[in-house]
Amino acid sequence: MEHLATSSKTAKAGRDDEAARRIRALGQRITVLRVAVLRALLRAGQPLSHQEIQQRVEDQEALPIDRVSLYRNLEWLVQMGLAHRITADDRVWRFSARRDQEAPRHPHFHCTRCGQVFCLVDATVAIPAVPSGYEVKELEVVLNGLCPPCGRHAADTGLPGEEAQSSVSASRPS
Repeated sequence: MEHLATSSKTAKAGRDDEAARRIRALGQRITVLRVAVLRALLRAGQPLSHQEIQQRVEDQEALPIDRVSLYRNLEWLVQMGLAHRITADDRVWRFSARRDQEAPRHPHFHCTRCGQVFCLVDATVAIPAVPSGYEVKELEVVLNGLCPPCGRHAADTGLPGEEAQSSVSASRPS
């Protein structure tokens, strides 16, 4: 039993080290909340909403977190380049940890039925030409449609085809 407890502590320390290592590599101050939020994003296999992040931090870290502190820390992670923000047509911001191997500009897929958002890291998006004097700071492409399970459900229930249509949205800073 003692071996299991030790290996569990070692595994948790490894996760702590990954989140803390990324923050430390930027020369930034390491705080419990920054590490906990980044760790929740690193553990997630997909972008998460504020509410999902708050729930995971509170459940996995046994760390209560208020919304304002969470918003501040998520914004900080985005500003530092440790996370990116995705906005789908449901107007819910979702956040994902930037992975070292991740394409810097990649599209996302938003299932309009279940609400899940997935990074499409194998696809890259070229920045379109902009008029002289303009500078693109960020490009966001979201494909809206149905994920495979929701697509199968739609086919089984005979839902209209317009739910399966995809759209592309791009945002530019103003």
